[in-house]
Amino acid sequence: MTRPPYIMHLCFGNRKNNIGLWIPLFLILPLVLLLALLLIPFVLLAALILWYTGYGRPMLLLGPALYRFICALRGLEINVNRGSERISISFR
Repeated sequence: MTRPPYIMHLCFGNRKNNIGLWIPLFLILPLVLLLALLLIPFVLLAALILWYTGYGRPMLLLGPALYRFICALRGLEINVNRGSERISISFR
């Protein structure tokens, strides 16, 4: 079973100064779940209204697709070096 990343490590700086931030994503997850619960009635209403145009079913499948996308971020590392500047983002 895949699970979402729990920590994001953001590191940026240059040759002299490096700043590293550890952002705990597991603290943000309850807020996202609360927001999703609040939006469910509106999404269902919009899907019901747009069902006959063909956009209702993709709208209902958007939630599981976003969850799979967020779970796929686990293990992603982005490193950008430009001259003396450096940015690194890592999801764990």
